[in-house]
Amino acid sequence: MVLTAEDIMKPLPAFLSADTPVDVATRMMSEGKRGFILVSDNGALKGIVTEWDLIDKVYAKNLNPSEVKVSQIMTTELFSVTPETPTRKLTRLMAEKGVRRMLVGNGDKFVGIITSKDIIRIFNDYAEVIETIASKYGII
Repeated sequence: MVLTAEDIMKPLPAFLSADTPVDVATRMMSEGKRGFILVSDNGALKGIVTEWDLIDKVYAKNLNPSEVKVSQIMTTELFSVTPETPTRKLTRLMAEKGVRRMLVGNGDKFVGIITSKDIIRIFNDYAEVIETIASKYGII
């Protein structure tokens, strides 16, 4: 059985409006225990703000987070895969693109998101299965 993006994705969190101040976004990220927040404009996904965007574009420059809008710091280059994409291809794409989050959908209609934490979780599950099989045959 091949795991696909659809098998491991999580539902999309709520989007923030592009004119939301960064301090509000930071609070929402903290409360949701997420390292990212999605940004929309008139209901269409326009970008993502990650913890790195906050560090690099706001805090490292000593900007006041209540005076900066998420639209000013969001990353607009978004990467996605279809729900049917095998996880092996998904992980290769994430590594090639250097991203820790991958949207899942078709065209510009997204249904979920996969994070590096999701990849670690499935890898751990896979490793446990391999260990169980190996120990059954006296390999470990």
